[in-house]
Amino acid sequence: MSAAVNKSIIDLLMAGGVASREEAAQLAQNLNGGSWTMQVLDSGKVDEQRFLTAIGNFFRVPVVTLDAKAIDRQTLSILPPRFVFQHHILPIEEKENSVVLATYDLFNSAGRQLVTQLLKKPAEWVLVPRTQLLRAMKTLYGVGAETFDEILKANRGFEVLQEGETATDIHVEPLENDIRIRYRIDGILHEVAVPPQLRVLHAAIISRLKVMSHMDIAERRLPQDGRMNLHAANQEIDVRVSTIPTVNGESISLRLLARGGKEFGFQRLDLSQEQETVIRHLLAQPNGIILLTGPTGCGKSTSLYCFLSTINSVSRRIITIEEPVEYKLPGVLQMDVKPEIDFTFARGLRHILRQDPNVVMVGEIRDVETADIAIRAAMTGHLVFSTLHTNDAVGGITRLLDMDVEPFLLASVVKSFIAQRLVRTICQECAEKVAYPAEYLAEIGFPVRELGTQFMRGKGCDHCRHTGYQGRTAIYEICVVTEPLRKMIMRKKDGGELKQCAIAEGMETLRQDGWRRVAQGTTTIEEVVRVTQTDEVMAETTEEAEPVVAG
Repeated sequence: MSAAVNKSIIDLLMAGGVASREEAAQLAQNLNGGSWTMQVLDSGKVDEQRFLTAIGNFFRVPVVTLDAKAIDRQTLSILPPRFVFQHHILPIEEKENSVVLATYDLFNSAGRQLVTQLLKKPAEWVLVPRTQLLRAMKTLYGVGAETFDEILKANRGFEVLQEGETATDIHVEPLENDIRIRYRIDGILHEVAVPPQLRVLHAAIISRLKVMSHMDIAERRLPQDGRMNLHAANQEIDVRVSTIPTVNGESISLRLLARGGKEFGFQRLDLSQEQETVIRHLLAQPNGIILLTGPTGCGKSTSLYCFLSTINSVSRRIITIEEPVEYKLPGVLQMDVKPEIDFTFARGLRHILRQDPNVVMVGEIRDVETADIAIRAAMTGHLVFSTLHTNDAVGGITRLLDMDVEPFLLASVVKSFIAQRLVRTICQECAEKVAYPAEYLAEIGFPVRELGTQFMRGKGCDHCRHTGYQGRTAIYEICVVTEPLRKMIMRKKDGGELKQCAIAEGMETLRQDGWRRVAQGTTTIEEVVRVTQTDEVMAETTEEAEPVVAG
């Protein structure tokens, strides 16, 4: 490298924020084609925007903000997807006499030379921040685009999972003339872009995933279930895989369960002090049944694991039967149900009771047989945990009564019904204050007098994929079976009366707990309204006031 060029490089680094010329000189000596800019950005010693501005001034190339939605998809066909992903050079506009190319790395001489051989028109360059460019590439080309050319040539499948995704579920769905891939992220489904030709590889994708999940690739007429292990985002992931036949071909769903990660304990549940006190008292009981209620995917299993971890000790023998075992707990004996060989919850629970357990966890009470055995277990001195699919806590009472469980047994052994939901939490990178009209707050029953009028929301940024939310937390409804409620259960009162009694006995509803989270700035009013039903039995009074403005 000549002294003049070296001086220019050092000047660029200094303009980008490097602290000293000596440090800049050391970085400049590592100049080695396309990788140098990435090394500089990864070093953390420059401010990217300042550095790009300096490079833009040096090469007389403009620095722009990239809007992926404004790019015509026809423009993407100008360069092969593999070239785009290898060299981080993105075609963003085709003009009459030139093609506009975006990059963050003008020092990638190899890529710039190769692109002139691929284009039929002269190149016109613009600089964009690296994060913007990489996100636009993924949005525009979609899942597997960087390897799509190889897939077509080799006629093989590819792995759908992408490193760094926070999805809990991935669905690969065949449409009539297309294929759709959707991720469930923070409880909401998001469709991801896929190459338009991907439909021709649908069978290969399904076969590849079946092989990885130890399924029968020749069987396409019946649903199948399998499991596989993957390494992604620097962690081990267990994947439950399920296929179903549809009129357009097989659809496959993947449930992702990260191994390790956070410890199971009360700190993970993020309970209020009052809720934690109530639940710790319930867990200290020597016998009885504690039931968690809610729809699929609301975090019931996680809560159960946290409860079990809290009471797990050498002096307690804990046995679980689940479908399937999602996380392994040290010191706990865990079993999978296997319906194909008639190993059901009821049958497994019968055998568990012969194993001298202190605590039993049944993944779900689905029928009267399982319910009766669980009740007998509680009556004979065992602490039993299980789940039900109901909309609220009191709904668990009516569900068991509908299963023909005897009211006197239900009233005597069930200690508590705990309902829960997961709400998305506000992204802290783009959180801002927001105001709501007083009429709207009154309409939804927000307790302004008790909780005030300070509200937050996420504006939307790259960190949260422009949703305004990042992560989830649980809200709870804890119905303790008190003596007045026990008497009403014995008389088989309807759900509305049972709920009124539970509230009178101090139960806080899901929506009330959600409002507390809103007041804390954890989530938004819209999110709580989305996941909870109106508390119709509550007669809350709200203030009639002028439109509320956040302070």
